[in-house]
Formats: sequence, C-alpha cells, structure tokens
Amino acid sequence: MNAPVNRRWQVARPADEGAANAAGLALTADMFAKGEAEPPEPGPGELLIRSVYFSPDPMNHAWVRGMPGKFDPIAVGDAMKGGLAGRVVASNHPDWKVGDGVTGFLDWQDYNVSGGTDHMGAPLQRVPADVALASGLGVLGMTGFCAWFGLTELGKPKPGDTVLVSGASGAIGSIAGQIARLAGTRVIGIARGEAKCALVKGLGFDAVIDASGGDLAAQIGDHAPRGVNLYFDNVGGPMLDAALLNLAHGARIVICGATAHYGGPTAITNHLMLAMRGASMAGFFYFDHIARWAEARERLRGWLVDGSIREALDIAEGFDAVPQAALGQFAGGNMGRKLVRIADDPFG
Repeated sequence: MNAPVNRRWQVARPADEGAANAAGLALTADMFAKGEAEPPEPGPGELLIRSVYFSPDPMNHAWVRGMPGKFDPIAVGDAMKGGLAGRVVASNHPDWKVGDGVTGFLDWQDYNVSGGTDHMGAPLQRVPADVALASGLGVLGMTGFCAWFGLTELGKPKPGDTVLVSGASGAIGSIAGQIARLAGTRVIGIARGEAKCALVKGLGFDAVIDASGGDLAAQIGDHAPRGVNLYFDNVGGPMLDAALLNLAHGARIVICGATAHYGGPTAITNHLMLAMRGASMAGFFYFDHIARWAEARERLRGWLVDGSIREALDIAEGFDAVPQAALGQFAGGNMGRKLVRIADDPFG
C-alpha cells in the first residue's frame, strides 16, 4: 500500500522582503510555495489528523509577519499555519478516537500530528457529531466564538437596543448580527455591494446599509435616528469614524477586527464622540477566552441545530485554491465564512 502524500503550503520568502500587496499587507502571492513533507506518525499520547478544510483568516497575515509578544514569523521553508478542520485517522491519545472531527491552528498540510494542543498552545476543539465538519470552523469555530464573546462580554445587547455591525456579510459579522437579534435588538448591517447586502438581509438583519452607496455616516443616521446603542466593529478606519458620529448616549463599541488597518495605520478622527456620548470602546483577544470555549460552543451549537442561527459558508475547492482564498479575504471577496476544501472527508 502506498504511503499517503503529505502536501503542504510553506513560506517562500521572509515577510520583510519584496513589495507588499495592494492592501499593504505582508501576505503576498509570492510568499506561498507548494511542497511536500514526510507523512507524520503519531507517537504515544498523540493523534493523527487528516486535514479536510483550511480556513483563511487575518491570522495568516499575522503568522507570516509575526505578532510582537505573541509569536515569531514563520521561518522560510516551514509550513504555513492556520485554522483547519479534519478527522482523526489514527490515535494514541486517550481523549480522541478515530473518526472524531477536530479543529485547531496547525500546519497547512494534509496530515498533522498533535498531542492535543495546537500551535497557539490551545486545546484542539472537537466538532460535535450533530453538525457538519465545516461548521467547526464557522459558527462553532473562532468566528462564532468571537461574535459570541464580543457581544456577551463587552457589548451586552439589551432588548430594544439598536445594534450596528460592520463587515456584516463576513464570517464574524454575519453571526454577530444574528446573535444580537436573538437578544431582542434591532440589527443594522453594513456590507458592500448588492450581493453582500442581499446575503445579510437573508440572514434576518432588520436593515442593511450598502457601504458603496455614498455618505456612510448619513446612511447610518437615516437608519438609526435615535443613535446606535452598540456597534460591533470588524473594519475600523472610515467606517468606525462614521459610526462614532451616530452613537446614542452610553453606547458601547466592540472592536473585534480592523480590516482597514491590516496594511498599516489608519487615522481615526471622531474619537472625541466617545466623551460627548458617554460611550465606551473596548476590544478583546480571542485566545484570552479559552476557558469559555466549551460554553460558547454549547450555546452556539444549540442555536445552529435548532435553526436560530444560519451559517453562510463560502467554500473554494482544491488544494491549489489556498493562496487566492487567503489573499481574497483582504480584498472584500468573501461571502460569509471562507473555507477551502482540500480533500474529501474520510468519514463523510
């Protein structure tokens, strides 16, 4: 029997060499090199994971550039790292059995060995048997958890609130808006273009603003004449500035992401409105909340299974689709949660 091939995407050059892409990001097409490695074998206390989905995230940009105080850049020739979902195909680990669905931040290659944690030192996450494997990277993955933590820990939506969500057609925004609706709020999403706005509306948002439709601050004001009580921000930049001009007194702003800033600093000019409106703005780091991942998963699983939350997945096919998918997230190309299916589910 032939040994399995272990394809992988690896770093081709250092992030500080060559030109950045059009968005000013370190992650560029020429940083991806396709290679192969020896298929790993699980040792005592380890499990072998067959990758099925890779998840392009802003973390990919951070992995190649490095994040001060968090992790160093990936070395040239080493495997790209990122989120993935797969199946356990061999196990010497007492908590994992063959066939289990699993997610984590691991090497972007066909096969990974783990002792039960990923490259961030976080425990591997089990995908519940009653949901699709892809959902382990969607509603039941980092994107769903970020939406839940940001709202429950910081935003604290209340019945009757007006909630504004930027990047509403994206992986996190599409879930955050639905969770806010479940809290009895009126939810306005911001997306760009007719197709994305239609997706947001179809997920049950009360209103959608097309960011390409002119004066954004004025559009927000038209939809929220009494002000925005909670702004869940995935974009930053001019979009955050427009939201700041439309805050209700005592408003809360949750900073989850800032796609407008990944290519370099972007000025925010309306921050004085935080004082004028007695508002607060706070952010969070996903890995600071590991202790509550199980709680988040159980709550989100219930909503997903009973249909209270719908999942928007944008799945590219094939191992070679990875670079384009990873770069496309910064160009506004995603419709919901972007994933790349690199192989068939061996237990699907």
